[in-house]
Amino acid sequence: MITLKQFIRAIHEAVVQASDSLMDKNIGLLDHYFQGSATEEKCLVPKTVILEFYSLSGDGKSQSNKVQVPLITLVPISIPRIEKATLTTDFEMEVVDGELQIDFKGASRPNSLGKLFGKNAKKRVGRLEIVMTPQDTPEGLKLVVDAYESTLKRQLS
Repeated sequence: MITLKQFIRAIHEAVVQASDSLMDKNIGLLDHYFQGSATEEKCLVPKTVILEFYSLSGDGKSQSNKVQVPLITLVPISIPRIEKATLTTDFEMEVVDGELQIDFKGASRPNSLGKLFGKNAKKRVGRLEIVMTPQDTPEGLKLVVDAYESTLKRQLS
């Protein structure tokens, strides 16, 4: 048996660790789209590709324009996150020394459940559902991508 507090704490810790792992992976996205500056150690500059665009000049002739395009503007950024963590489980519960205790193995035994509904039964069957939802994508990341997209639009205009 385990206390309800310990159980909730263990589930919370597992979700936090999974979220931290995803956050570390998301931070790694910076390595895909940025590189260290040659002039400053702590400055990141976007990795770019040069794309050639053709447009018509004033006299109707085709002219080529080369534009440096940040990779972050070309690839959809998919940030994995925990959208919902749901745990549903059956358990027996009992108050022992003023502390709510839960037992998972007893809840799955049919004979055990039948005994619970007798006159002297001290244990009850419960069901717990935990739903956790994430925070939105950081505003800073949205602003960075939007700024690079705006710069790219100005180059192409």
